[in-house]
Amino acid sequence: MKNSRICGLALRFNYDDPESFRSELRAILDEEDLSREDIGILAALDFAYSQTFDETGVFDFSDVDNELLAEGIYSLTYFFARNSEDKIAYLVSKLAVDLIAKECGKEQEINLKILHMMTSFEMGFGDETLALFGELVKLEQYVPTQKRFEYYNDLGLVSTQLQTGDNPWKFYERAKAVAESPVRMLMVQLNMIDYLYSKNRFAEAIKLLDQVEGCTVVSINGYKLMINLKILLQMNDLSRAAVIAEQLESLISSHIEWTDIAVSYIFLGHFYVKSGNVFRAENFLNQLKSLPDESLTNYIKGETLILEASIMQVKGEHFKALENSVSAFESLTLYSTTSPHLKDFVNNLFESISSVFRQLIRELRLKDDYTALHTLRVLKICYEFGKELNLEKIDLFNLSIGAMLHDYGKVDIPFDTLNKPSSLSEEEFKEIMRHPVYGERYLRDLNFPKAVRDIVRHHHERIDGNGYPDGLKGDEIHMLVQIVAAADVFDALTTDRPYRRAITKARALEYLKEKGDQLISKGLLTRFIEFSQRKEISVQEEEITPLWRSIISELFK
Repeated sequence: MKNSRICGLALRFNYDDPESFRSELRAILDEEDLSREDIGILAALDFAYSQTFDETGVFDFSDVDNELLAEGIYSLTYFFARNSEDKIAYLVSKLAVDLIAKECGKEQEINLKILHMMTSFEMGFGDETLALFGELVKLEQYVPTQKRFEYYNDLGLVSTQLQTGDNPWKFYERAKAVAESPVRMLMVQLNMIDYLYSKNRFAEAIKLLDQVEGCTVVSINGYKLMINLKILLQMNDLSRAAVIAEQLESLISSHIEWTDIAVSYIFLGHFYVKSGNVFRAENFLNQLKSLPDESLTNYIKGETLILEASIMQVKGEHFKALENSVSAFESLTLYSTTSPHLKDFVNNLFESISSVFRQLIRELRLKDDYTALHTLRVLKICYEFGKELNLEKIDLFNLSIGAMLHDYGKVDIPFDTLNKPSSLSEEEFKEIMRHPVYGERYLRDLNFPKAVRDIVRHHHERIDGNGYPDGLKGDEIHMLVQIVAAADVFDALTTDRPYRRAITKARALEYLKEKGDQLISKGLLTRFIEFSQRKEISVQEEEITPLWRSIISELFK
């Protein structure tokens, strides 16, 4: 797009009122000396605007040649993509595929489907991308010669990330065979290196990268530097990574308009996290957060959350990091299965959290062996029941942590009081009743999420208002707290204590039927009783690591 007025109008797509938009479009048609390409782009702009906002167009589309309109849509979509307007690029390409592709010739239909496959891919719309991929693979014989490089290269990109069952290398080799220019050859070589990276074949990737020639094209040079940096980070070669990071930062400072600048911020941030320079890492994180929302794809949003979580992890905020990363993986469903740095992040986070939990359980066991195993049983009950309730992933995570740590405050209760075989004195009972407050205080100091701290503090609150420590009642008690309260009572009734023998599961369920509506809401109580009748829950201390691996794996499915 060479006409500055057309460019300006396109960039106001989301902001102009209909009359202003149409008025400027008419003025351009009347006042500018327009080429055929310009007219096609204006027709595409008018088509996209009128379809999106249900407005009457300036053009009479019954008189507009579909081939010209398709060419205009193609140019317009690329313009939006180059200007980081990925959402609008996706919108325009989708309108084209849905409304005009089948009315065009086969070549234009393929062009528009390739275009829409890639805008869907950039937006993180996996099902749509895969559907178009499947259609395009079957259309290979119809692809025009001048489109074969783009066709094969884009199929390679999609099959690398989405695990289509096809071999990306096959597509890239075919793209190389029709590249016809040094820049295209470099582009496909770098994509092949990125594929090796996704398969953890770092030595092969770096060897091939060392053979790739330099390039004066900013986008290609920047892409090469980014791939180099992320491979070296996986190889833990921080000295070489520092050289590449410096070159990448220099490129950014001299080409601020570079379209992949957000991705470079991400990997520079990870470099500084690994290098121990949290301040510099946070600087790149803040630059990512300052980018306009409309320019951010799901991938960039997800990677930004992962970078933030990596910084939290370094600061010891492990549970905030996990909460962040659960949200991130909702945005990264297309990429999380193939990206080594994401796999490593999850594994490192798991190890950190498991270490924290193992330490907390050891501390409980030193104080009270019963409480340690009781917390694991309550955890397993709550986790299984939460899955049955179809809780949101982050709620299931917070429920599981809160369940396991609900009695952690008992580490501050004297051993003799916790294990006294006879009745407690009034002072001893008051001390026992303080354990939720002690536990919540510990977890606040360890930066646990508020939802978890609320479970620990309130698991002895009762729906009728007769609980402690704050006398909450009814809707003041969160559903997650109520789940832990029910599991806590059920497990306590069905296990031996120093001062009484366990009762049978049947008797415990009868008790809940009779008294449970004083404990939790009736609807939740009914579901819990039905669940407990069907399930047999048992757990040993050595199960803590596999159990938490299962819980965290569930979060990142």
